[in-house]
Amino acid sequence: MGAECRGTYGSRHPDAVMERRGRLCGRITAGGITVHDILCAEDRTGFAAPGRAEAYTVVLTRSGGYLRRIAGEEFFADATGGYLTRPGDVHQVAHPAGPGDRSSEIRVGAALFADRFDGPPRSRRLTVTGATDVRHRELLAAARRGTDAFELADRLHRLLDAVAADAGHWRADTGARPATARAHARLVRDTCALLAGGAPALRLPLEELARGVGASPHHLSRVFRAVTGSSLTRYRNELRVRAVLHALEEGEDSLRALAHAYGFADQAHLTRLCRGQTGRPPGALRVLLRDRA
Repeated sequence: MGAECRGTYGSRHPDAVMERRGRLCGRITAGGITVHDILCAEDRTGFAAPGRAEAYTVVLTRSGGYLRRIAGEEFFADATGGYLTRPGDVHQVAHPAGPGDRSSEIRVGAALFADRFDGPPRSRRLTVTGATDVRHRELLAAARRGTDAFELADRLHRLLDAVAADAGHWRADTGARPATARAHARLVRDTCALLAGGAPALRLPLEELARGVGASPHHLSRVFRAVTGSSLTRYRNELRVRAVLHALEEGEDSLRALAHAYGFADQAHLTRLCRGQTGRPPGALRVLLRDRA
C-alpha cells in the first residue's frame, strides 16, 4: 500500500487483534490519519462499564447498530451515520440488536478535528448522506486494492469534509415536555435497534414494526419524524440501501437476490432508491466496491 499506508484487510490481515471484544479487520495510516476497521463481537444488551476516549475520533458505522452514551448524550448509531469522540469523553456502549456491527474508527489530530467538528451542532451523533456513505466504502475498497498513500490521504480528507457537511441531521424533540421528549427519544432508539436486526427486520410491515416497539403505527410515524426530522420510510430505505452496499462489499453479486432479501419490490425499485440516495446505480457500485482492481 505504500510507505505511509500500512495494513491489509479481511483474511489477509496477519495481525488481527481483539479490540473492544471485536476484531481489528484492517488498518490504514495516511496523511497523519489512522483508520481502524472494526468488527464488533460485544454481545451485552445492557450498557458496559464506562470508559474514557483517548483520541479525537470520527466513527462511521457500515452495518448493524448499537446504543452509545458519550459525554451524557445517548443515541443509537447505525449504518446511516456514526459519532464523534474527544479525548476524555466518558462513553458506554450497549448492543440491544446483538453483536456483529462493523465500523470505521477514524483517528485525527486536534487541529483537523477542531477545523471540521468543533462548531455547532454539538451533538456527538452523526448522520451522513448516501453519497457520503459511498465515499466511505469507496475509500476502504481503494485501500484493499492497494492504492498509494497520497490518494488515500486525499480520499480521507474529502470524506471528513463530507461528514462535516452532513452533520446536524439528527435533532431532539425540543417542543415536548422533558419527560415526553425522553419517552419519544427512547421510542426512536428502540425502533432503530429493531431495524438494525438485518434483512428480516427491514422487511417488517409498519404494523409489525410498531407492535415490536409497543406503539401504534400512527404514533411511531409521527414521533419518529418529530425527533429525527426524517420520515420512518425514508430512514428504513436508507438502511436498506446501506445493507445492500455492505453485502456488495462482502462479495454478493446478485442484485436480484439482494432486492428480494431486503424487501424491495424488484431490482428496478432497488436501483431507483440506490441512485436517489448515492447518485449511482447498484451495478456501478458493485464494480466500484470490489476488492480487485
